[in-house]
Amino acid sequence: MLPLGKVFFTSDQHFGHENVIRFDHRPFASVEEMDEELIRRWNAKVGKADLVYVLGDLIWKSRNSDAHNLINRLNGQIILIKGNHDRFLHNAQAKNALAGVKDYDDICVTLEDGSVHRCILSHYFIPMYNGHRYQAIHLHGHSHFTDEAEFELRIAEVLNDKGVSNEIYNVGCMYWNYEPVTLDEILRHNTEKCGDQETTYETVEFKIDSDLYEQVGEILKKYGLTHEEAVLLFFKETIRQGRIPLDYTEGDLLEAKRLSGEPNAIGEQETSLDQRHDSGAGNH
Repeated sequence: MLPLGKVFFTSDQHFGHENVIRFDHRPFASVEEMDEELIRRWNAKVGKADLVYVLGDLIWKSRNSDAHNLINRLNGQIILIKGNHDRFLHNAQAKNALAGVKDYDDICVTLEDGSVHRCILSHYFIPMYNGHRYQAIHLHGHSHFTDEAEFELRIAEVLNDKGVSNEIYNVGCMYWNYEPVTLDEILRHNTEKCGDQETTYETVEFKIDSDLYEQVGEILKKYGLTHEEAVLLFFKETIRQGRIPLDYTEGDLLEAKRLSGEPNAIGEQETSLDQRHDSGAGNH
């Protein structure tokens, strides 16, 4: 028998789901690359004796009913808290590859310092979960990088401000470098994030070409985003990836400056084009 290992939490891998790459702005070029990298990151942290609670949406789709093969490639014993996209559970072989399947769970987790915390587990956010007044912690997934996730944070903040104690964390893999995390990591990250400082906000004014504003607005509506929310999402992704989260050429960046009305952008663009023309002319 293997010795008792660590307890990990994660959710919303969406193995086999190509569209989730665009939906989450995941840093993968294809669904095959995403699946392999998720498996690599999982196994780099999780050992054979560890226990992993997946809070829903583990596998979106698998080819040739091979979901059980994918599960068997993942280290640890896996307990799935069912999500809304876990259709693979209809396959008995895949379901049996898991250590357990539940709709909800209420467990106790021992931290590295020996303290014990009660954790309420579900795929969905629960504002006033069982034990919230008695220091229980709620872990969930489901909401990805959406306005729903922002609403959940606001709801939890309002409840705490009104004296309705709660401590809620989204364990979606997109929030945790696409890998499972321990409760120690979750609580440590929250402490480092909050510190002793209050969040401050900056009011920023942008100049945007009116035609561009209207055209992008129609596209954003399809995703339930306002212009402001889209800009905020872009900023968050830039920080998370440490780079502009899209592939831009020099010409694209100059065009963006021009559309924003930045001074000298047009002159810079013309100079850049002239330089490229001169460079090309010298090769004839």
